[in-house]
Amino acid sequence: MLASMNTWLAEERVGLAAGIGVLLGYALVFLEPERLGPHPFLLASLASAVLGWRLGLRVALVLGLLGLLLQAWWLGLRLPAWGKEPLESVYFLAGGLFPWLAGLIRYRFVRKVKPPAEPLAMEERHTELTLFSRVGDELARDLEPLGLVRGVVDTLCQHPRFEGVAAYSPEGGGLRLLWAGGRPVLPDRFDASHEAVLQAARSARKRVVPLGEDRLLVVVPLPVQGRVEAVLLAVGPAAEISPRDLRFLEGVAAQLSLAIDRSRAYEALHEQETLYRTLLETLPDGVALLDGSRLLYLNPAGLRGLGYAQLEEVVGRPLADFVHPEDLPRVAERLQRILAGEPDQAEEVRLVAADGRVLEVEVHGVLVQLRDQKQVMISIRDVGERKRQQARIEYLAYHDPLTGLPNRRKLWEEAEKMLLPDRRRRDTPALIYLDLDNFKLVNDTLGHPAGDELLCQLAQRIREVLRQNDLLVRMGGDELAVLLPSANREAALAAAQRISRVFQQPFKLGGQVVYAQASLGVALYPEHGQTLDELARAADVAMYQAKQSRTGIAVYDPALDVNSLERLKTIQELRRSIQEGQFLIWYQPILALPEQRVVRWEALVRWEHPVRGLLSPMEFVPLAEESGLVGELDLVVLRQAVREQKRLNRGLAVNFSASTLAHPHWVREVVRALVEENLPPEFLWIEITESALLPERQRWLAGLVALRGLGVRVALDDFGMGYSSLAHLRQLPVDLVKIDKSFVKGVGRDSAAENILKATLQLAQAFGLKTLAEGVERREQLEWLAHHGCNYAQGHYIGPPLSLQEALSRGRAL
Repeated sequence: MLASMNTWLAEERVGLAAGIGVLLGYALVFLEPERLGPHPFLLASLASAVLGWRLGLRVALVLGLLGLLLQAWWLGLRLPAWGKEPLESVYFLAGGLFPWLAGLIRYRFVRKVKPPAEPLAMEERHTELTLFSRVGDELARDLEPLGLVRGVVDTLCQHPRFEGVAAYSPEGGGLRLLWAGGRPVLPDRFDASHEAVLQAARSARKRVVPLGEDRLLVVVPLPVQGRVEAVLLAVGPAAEISPRDLRFLEGVAAQLSLAIDRSRAYEALHEQETLYRTLLETLPDGVALLDGSRLLYLNPAGLRGLGYAQLEEVVGRPLADFVHPEDLPRVAERLQRILAGEPDQAEEVRLVAADGRVLEVEVHGVLVQLRDQKQVMISIRDVGERKRQQARIEYLAYHDPLTGLPNRRKLWEEAEKMLLPDRRRRDTPALIYLDLDNFKLVNDTLGHPAGDELLCQLAQRIREVLRQNDLLVRMGGDELAVLLPSANREAALAAAQRISRVFQQPFKLGGQVVYAQASLGVALYPEHGQTLDELARAADVAMYQAKQSRTGIAVYDPALDVNSLERLKTIQELRRSIQEGQFLIWYQPILALPEQRVVRWEALVRWEHPVRGLLSPMEFVPLAEESGLVGELDLVVLRQAVREQKRLNRGLAVNFSASTLAHPHWVREVVRALVEENLPPEFLWIEITESALLPERQRWLAGLVALRGLGVRVALDDFGMGYSSLAHLRQLPVDLVKIDKSFVKGVGRDSAAENILKATLQLAQAFGLKTLAEGVERREQLEWLAHHGCNYAQGHYIGPPLSLQEALSRGRAL
């Protein structure tokens, strides 16, 4: 603007000087108005006319009006009687008319006489318009911010007075080059040493920075929503860059800022659209869009649920193609309510898939406005699977997953209904308890899968001999129960006998044929109990009475209930003895065959009962297992045997049941016992039964792995009599296998048994496992085992279980 003003003053300086000079002379009129008279007013009129000519029509009109008003005011103030002559009035009017006429003549003269613009100015104007047009094309061609910047910079490089153009983005405390065009005259980065350039970026105002003596750097910020997104820089000769060029660059920068702003908005919109589309296409639930009667859109989850592959297969089809005919009127009415603006609630409907399947779904609709049209967006969630899961959960809550029989919870629920006190009711329910005999032997010899199959076959057989309203349940383990809704003593016994007869035929378990037996206890209502708890206890006692008497079936007899009381008392005494440590440890020697000397003692527990005397393990260990005390018993035996080991001065072997491995602190107790007695870990063997190797108990073996890392050795007891195999042992933390005495018994008498034992020893050696043969009763067996590479032997020929004092005497004699 300053440059334009200077140019204009240079062109009009002569006229302005003349007009101002005449006005100064006119001012003398006011010094002596009486002496000079009205003639000097003509001089003022001429001066106003000159100014009106030079300044144009609009200024001339203003000067004329001001001239009339000022002259009238001053003359009326100074010469009240002035203006009576005609000549005076002419002079007065000339003061206003002369500038007006001069401005009008100048206006008409300039329009008609003024020569056309110079060719150079026209060319510059054409260049600017061309570049503006190209900039517009570049801004319309790209939507990516960097692409916009590149297009504009490359276009500006075509400006004749711009030697180089570049765009920079703020980064850290400086400016980083985004894109440059023209000659490489600008650096890749502006840092703190270019304060003027950085100031323009911070203040968001244009700056012109000199570069040397003959160059100018024009810095134009590109603000987007109040923040400088980038900076546009142009370099050119200082003598050639004009204010017009600066205005042109500012205009381009403004257009680029708007384009970047639009680009950011488009990017945000595109990201939002991508997010919503991704969300819609990855939702596990179906989403549909309808106009009230036709399907307009269905997301991939909905397509998969209805059995369609492409969206084109469903778009435009009527609602009746997808909704079950019985639900269609209700759904159509519901859609109309939603379109009318009523809020919707989740509701279950039935849909028909492409293959005709009926799907149970939960739908919820919402009104949406798309392209000035009301439409309904519906979320579709398959509740069929949820219902099936709920039914499955409810089924499992009341049924045994293995056999499919109702469980204890179902029994209690049904029994409560039957046992409600009702004087009008004459039904007398009965309860039968059933327990398989020697079921543990089946599990240990044939494996738990075989035991599970036995239970399933048994359940099916018992179902076939019961009445329709009789309830057969699995109580847990190998115990079953039958609730008879109406049965007297004879009917209950008849039902028990029918159940007992199902055991007359063998069970086929894999490739084995197994005969099974069971003990059944019968309890009658209300004779043996008024509640289910009382009936269940009576049936349980009767079942144990049948097991002890080996009669197979027994009706509850209160006179014989002392046995159950005795059993409960024994359990209490066993628990107290475990807490007080009232056990004796007997020791059986283990002979190392290569050295032919006793190197280790196996700890065997005995219970010194205060009334019944010394009890062998078979008399109380099963009871400990049933009552859940065997884990604590094993740890008591471990601690006592470790304390006595120093006196024996030999290695120690301790038996652990599978239940002990489930004890939460058993590993810590083993380590503590070794540390307290300063016993090296390698002196301890832990013997586990084969039931500990079952797949469902593999998680218990982590403790064995940890102890083996300390040096404790692990032995597998009674190998070959149950679940395990040598191939399976390769992946288990076992160092030694104890071969059951049934394999050793045939040595010297049965060549087939010898071959089996020989193969077992060879395979164990191949797998890197030590071997110990149990049940050595003759010297011939001992020599055969030593000859065929067995590492250890144990049995009455080597030595029976001994008390601590006997073991000490035997140890001193060795």
